[in-house]
Amino acid sequence: MPSPASTVRVTGPLAPFAEGLRRFLLGEGYTPLSAANVLRLTAHLSRWMKTQRVPAALTPTRIEQFLHHRQRSGYTRFRATRSLRPILSHLASVGAIEWRPDADHGPAGPLLQRYVEYLTTERGLTGPSVRQYATTAARFLAAQADVRRLTAADVTAFVLRESRRYSVGTTKLTVTALRSLLRYLHVAGEIDADRTGAVPPVAGWRLAGLPPEVPATDVAPLLAGCNRRTAVGRRAYAVILLLARLGLRAIEAATLTLDDLRWADGEIVIRGKGSESRLPLPQDVGQALVAYVRVRGRAPTRGLFLRVRAPRGGLSVAGIKAIVAQACRRARVAPIGPHRLRHAVATAMLRQGASLTQIAQVLRHRSVDTTAIYAKVDTARLRLLARPWPVGAP
Repeated sequence: MPSPASTVRVTGPLAPFAEGLRRFLLGEGYTPLSAANVLRLTAHLSRWMKTQRVPAALTPTRIEQFLHHRQRSGYTRFRATRSLRPILSHLASVGAIEWRPDADHGPAGPLLQRYVEYLTTERGLTGPSVRQYATTAARFLAAQADVRRLTAADVTAFVLRESRRYSVGTTKLTVTALRSLLRYLHVAGEIDADRTGAVPPVAGWRLAGLPPEVPATDVAPLLAGCNRRTAVGRRAYAVILLLARLGLRAIEAATLTLDDLRWADGEIVIRGKGSESRLPLPQDVGQALVAYVRVRGRAPTRGLFLRVRAPRGGLSVAGIKAIVAQACRRARVAPIGPHRLRHAVATAMLRQGASLTQIAQVLRHRSVDTTAIYAKVDTARLRLLARPWPVGAP
């Protein structure tokens, strides 16, 4: 009986690439039925490109036009851009199409592309930071009729609009990214004056927030609920243990690779926020990672934690958060996020007598000021340090 994927017929400009796409999908771990669904979507896209005489240079605008056409045609499935990602990724890799994701930024597209190149080559920022800065830059540039006529009032108005939409923390990140963009625009000659002074400061006490505590006893049920007889359970156990024992950020756990596990040295390499550090690999964490790697299976990526479903790529930050959320549901405890587990590491170290400098090194904080917030949570230890009132004091 022929495979469902081999029965799909693709006509139009993408027809010559259908067989290669089918092999690519099966190689990525798609089931024959899932691969057939993707190929049917490819066939529809190819027919639409032929009818509309769309050139091979696809843009987000054209993709949106196709998806709108698909919806109007009565299709109820695969109507989102993410459905097309494996198709666009493969076709672009073999030169079948020219996929230009930045083209939907309109006239600001070329400027935004130059700014992204500046962030990566000149400033040496990593992927997550580049995306954060580029997202802010895209929103800001889209709000300007002509960036060459940018005024201080335009800058201030943008920040005020953002502050009404987002939290204080997010707005602070936006302000930082905006200052970076304005400095670039001035140095690159796009604007005639440095407008960073027009960026208003964001109010908010740095140490005002008190991180909710996660007792060590609350982590145990999360680990106990992982079924380590399955690959999914072993992955969840290893992820939660990494977060709870080493204080990894979600992005750091998601971007770990097999090469970051230095078994001979008993260390793990952590990359994040433009830096690299090494941490000792505790025995229990190492055993959990070994158990997972043994059932991880083969994949086209060196990423440590893999998706369960096709494509068999590396796990995303959202995937790391989902693992913790699912563990909370299984354990029937209040939902927490990966950062709460990171906070638990700092709290435990503080109670064991570690200094803020030592905690900052483990958590990979650039400044001890960032770590200072954890000094607020250990009220029991503060009571021990407090001197008693003299007898008879009023």
